[in-house]
Formats: sequence, C-alpha cells, structure tokens
Amino acid sequence: MSVEILPALRALVDGWVVKKSTSTPPQRLTSEELDMLARASIETLTQRALGTADGEWGSLEEVTRGWVVQRQRGDTPGPLGEEEYRQFVKFVLEGLSRARPTFSQGEEGDQGAEQAQAADDDLADYTPETDDVLPDGRRVADVLREDPFYFAREHLALSL
Repeated sequence: MSVEILPALRALVDGWVVKKSTSTPPQRLTSEELDMLARASIETLTQRALGTADGEWGSLEEVTRGWVVQRQRGDTPGPLGEEEYRQFVKFVLEGLSRARPTFSQGEEGDQGAEQAQAADDDLADYTPETDDVLPDGRRVADVLREDPFYFAREHLALSL
C-alpha cells in the first residue's frame, strides 16, 4: 500500500545517498527502506491528525534519526529536516486524494470493474442513511457514496 500510494516518494529519494549510522557505509535506499519511509509518513500523518505524535514529526523523526543524507551529487550531506518531512506527508495526502483508476474494457478491465463494484458495495454498508445536509446543500449520504474518504481528507487538511 505505502509505496504504491506515494509515487512521488520514489522520485524524491531516487538520487539520495544515505548513511544511517556511523558503522554503516553510505548507500542508496532499498525498496524495504522506501516502504518503511512510506509507512512512517502515513503514521506521521495519522499521529499529527490525532495529536499523538512524539515530537513534531513523530514516526518520521524516529525512522530517520541519525541519517545523514546527500540529496544530489556534489551537495553537502546533512540530516533530514522539516522541508523533507513536509514533502513526505504531502505525498500521503496526494495519494489519498487521488481518484480511483478507471479500467478499460477487456479482461483486466472487467476484473478491475468487478473489484471496484465489490468495494463500492462494501462501502454502501457503511454509508449512513440520514437526511443530514452539508452547508453547500449536498446530502451526507450522497457525498459518502461518491467519495468515502471525503470527511477524512477534510479532517486531515484542517489538522495540518
């Protein structure tokens, strides 16, 4: 889930060379480390939204503690800072706000369409059947049928 919903993360850290501790040589990030970084980004977003982060950047600070990063050839290596942490969390928000892919007709398209329909059917079970109306006049149930993560994204945007 993590690296797939954070496509920009791989592009950002592609040229980085990282020294994680004094006993290890500098090296590029592996797929496992990218996944760990993506998970920490998701956890940090959650921690910040819920107000449970240990420190300002929570899991991201823990995972990258002690890292010395050379971002490009010729740059002076240094620790990760607030700017990089903000980018990581921004990528999570972008990944969450992306529209679901549409599938073309064909074998893969039919299978993808069936999976999307099954997911929609599952979400329908969780859609409230109330007559609540948003300030813009839309019914809550209709909004959630169109976009199940509408309120989650609104909450996260307001929390950051």
